[in-house]
Amino acid sequence: MRRNPVLLLAIFLAVAAAFVASTIVAQRAAREVGGLAAAIARDAAPGLAAMSNVRGEVRHLQELVTRYAALGPSATDRQTIDDTRQRLDSHLAEFRSLPTTTEELRLLNRLQTDVRAFDEAIERVLAQPASTSRELADALVRDVGVLADQALATAGEIVQLDARLAEDTALRIEEVHRRADRLALQMDTLCVLVAALAGWLVARALGRARRLETEHRELIERRAEELEQFAGRVAHDVLSPLATVGLALSVAQRNGSPAQQSAAQRGSASLHRVRGIVDALLEFARSGARPEPGALTDVQPVVTGLFEELRPQAEATAAELRFEPVPECAVACSSGVLVVLLSNLVRNALKYLGDATERVVVVRVRPRRHTVLFEVEDSGPGIPTELGDRIFDPYVRGARASATRPGIGLGLATVKRLVTAHGGALGAARGLLGGALFWFELPRAEASERQDAPTDSVMRS
Repeated sequence: MRRNPVLLLAIFLAVAAAFVASTIVAQRAAREVGGLAAAIARDAAPGLAAMSNVRGEVRHLQELVTRYAALGPSATDRQTIDDTRQRLDSHLAEFRSLPTTTEELRLLNRLQTDVRAFDEAIERVLAQPASTSRELADALVRDVGVLADQALATAGEIVQLDARLAEDTALRIEEVHRRADRLALQMDTLCVLVAALAGWLVARALGRARRLETEHRELIERRAEELEQFAGRVAHDVLSPLATVGLALSVAQRNGSPAQQSAAQRGSASLHRVRGIVDALLEFARSGARPEPGALTDVQPVVTGLFEELRPQAEATAAELRFEPVPECAVACSSGVLVVLLSNLVRNALKYLGDATERVVVVRVRPRRHTVLFEVEDSGPGIPTELGDRIFDPYVRGARASATRPGIGLGLATVKRLVTAHGGALGAARGLLGGALFWFELPRAEASERQDAPTDSVMRS
């Protein structure tokens, strides 16, 4: 008899525990459903709306440009076209600000390339004088239409992808509801067992989560300390010898012959750029892969200095290095980061020219409305087809390159990491010279002071 109250109490506690556990499961399901619904509301729905607006603006731009080419220049039409292009940029920026999957990011990079080509085709139509022949005008308009259809097709793929993601999320919400109901019923039926098991699992899960959190925090602290120590060692091991080299070059500049002074001056300029690269990469590593706030760099001096630095390497490989005239513009990054980006791509192009008969590497800088576009094109064999989009992944190299060229495959991965960390975009394609064309965009900035540099001719070696 004495055992009955204890048994009743145990049953009551078991039932109460089952109901509590059922409530907990229901609440967790509600939170999960709320998170999935919020993902639709904050990601899928705005993404569909933004991409639909992009498609609408592209089609509207095509109609405006067609009318502009057919009826002749009009101040109202030109202003309408400019306003529509601004809205198209705004809708693309709105989509870029949303969370994206890997597939969405791949399609978005392709869409940005398509929109840029479409925008350049519009520029060609607008730049034609009134005396342009009808055949040429019609050809330009057809080019605009083809590029518009290409951009619309890519945008349509993004819309379909977002629609599938929204549909999958809705199906997951339905599955969460079914799973919650089934678990609640099972817990009500098997009170004691489910309550005990749930309590045991929850206690173990919480203990494990606490242990993992503690281990993760300790790991982060150790890695941060290691990174600081590594940065200090690099600063000491690299910058200290550079100081000695700089002192020797200064002595050579003062006391050497004219030829030695000229060589010492070039060496000092290269040494200064090396210091900038080391300082920028160390600062980048210390800041946790975040760009320096407020950084701004004039493009012309960096490109001019890089040309002088890489010209001997181009001559050593019997290659022609062309730097097209650089317009005055500035980008939102440090000069060291910009040198790393361009030098990596140019050295990579010179390195992989292979046995090409025509050995040319071309560097272009094109300021856009909100970004600055950099292109490095070569006449080599191009990107191996087996690499595809993996060309920017760490430690990825082609089979022939691995056998004939030294390296570990971190150059392009470094370019991708720096560009994306600074809010830019990048890509690769086959260029007009038959080889590879690598491009990247960085946010454009306004510089209060710029050094004047001659840009009236193409620099060549």
